[in-house]
Amino acid sequence: MVKKQEKFCANHMNVVATETCSECGKNICYNCKIEAFNRIFCSFQCIVVAIAKAIAQGIFLFLKYFFKGLFFPFRFLLKRSLRGFIEIIMFLGLLSCFFFLWKMSKQIKRLESTAPIKISGAMEIDTTKLLPPTLITPTRDGMVFSNKVSFEGKAEKDRIIALSIDGEIKKVLLPENGSFELKDVHLHRGNNTIQIRTITHDGEVTILQTMSLSFASPSHAFLARDFQRGSLKKKQIALTFDGGASNNASDEILDILKDKKVKATFFLTGEFIRKYPKTVRRIVSEGGQVGNHTWSHPHFTSFAENFKHETLPGITAKKLQDELSKTASLFKMVTGENMSTLWRAPYGEYNKEILSWAAQAGYKHIGWTATGGWEGTMDTMDWVADKNSKAYHTAEEIVEKILNYGNGKKSGINGSVILMHLGTNRKDDFPHQKLPEIIDGLREKGYELVAVSEMITK
Repeated sequence: MVKKQEKFCANHMNVVATETCSECGKNICYNCKIEAFNRIFCSFQCIVVAIAKAIAQGIFLFLKYFFKGLFFPFRFLLKRSLRGFIEIIMFLGLLSCFFFLWKMSKQIKRLESTAPIKISGAMEIDTTKLLPPTLITPTRDGMVFSNKVSFEGKAEKDRIIALSIDGEIKKVLLPENGSFELKDVHLHRGNNTIQIRTITHDGEVTILQTMSLSFASPSHAFLARDFQRGSLKKKQIALTFDGGASNNASDEILDILKDKKVKATFFLTGEFIRKYPKTVRRIVSEGGQVGNHTWSHPHFTSFAENFKHETLPGITAKKLQDELSKTASLFKMVTGENMSTLWRAPYGEYNKEILSWAAQAGYKHIGWTATGGWEGTMDTMDWVADKNSKAYHTAEEIVEKILNYGNGKKSGINGSVILMHLGTNRKDDFPHQKLPEIIDGLREKGYELVAVSEMITK
């Protein structure tokens, strides 16, 4: 049997190619692909070429069938005399008049709808007292993980609410119970001019609000900052699980999360994805957020040798970015989904240089909440199996630490990121089996369990 030759990305030679450009046929990885018009492209140049071809083909077909259909009824006239040609010209002129009248009426309606409303002294002010919509935006230092925003406002039920971006209508709805909500409005890259209007049954148009929003990729400075804890003012907590060498606890963990309706965040290595594709697919299908834990889980700094986070020899920007890129490519092949651009360094080993290298590839580092010592860290140390080790803590001790974290402080456990693992070397006393107790205990205290991205965004 001839072994199928593995193809690699033309731009990243050590990354497995998952796609092929529909225009030039180049092999590319998921990081390089651009989706447009239900096709895959490797560059904007190929998109332009495809659009040019489509436009040329469309113009040719249009002209072909237009003239064929236009002259079909007059073929008998062409066989006659000059009178036939005159009748055709008159008919075309009539069509042109109708076309320009139609265009003019549309232009007049557009100007009427966008013209500012003038209120004369005799006219009464709108008694509905419509409030301008409230834009839900990320707070300072927040990150927009998708090109979506939402709007809220108040209006009477007989008003139609219309939202347009750059003059094009995107959403239309009717208020319910005196309020409305425009969810998940997609922004295009660059500047977006957004206008929200109300329209009455008799055609009166009121502009509620006009605003301008820009959508772009997160800045390098933001991505290069480590994230260890969310807002101290919000009662939110993130459960995170690392998947590296084994997955012998993953089924029980996923069963508990599903039963408790908890959305957690998972950081998986490429080797974990390769060994346990079924587990990875289940995580995705049940709504788990998946971040990058590198390909081979290597040491990046000298911390294990001298307790200093100095970049090890041989660790370069390319080495780190290849570790992330290979993992993301395999995740795409296994699940058909794009991996989150959140990552977690193996062993918690990183420094400013390493964070900057990851940020160059579009990744933001997610650590865990830690203020020093066992009582001050949300690392459960559930991976420690040696009961004689000072780092070993029983499952009961882990539960007690989490539920009592921050006692006596105004912020309590707010914004904490908890670290656990999908595999264990323990023979008994499994911390993950205490998850129902942890989840119920946190909820009794009024905490909401969310994915890490939700904490960053808010």
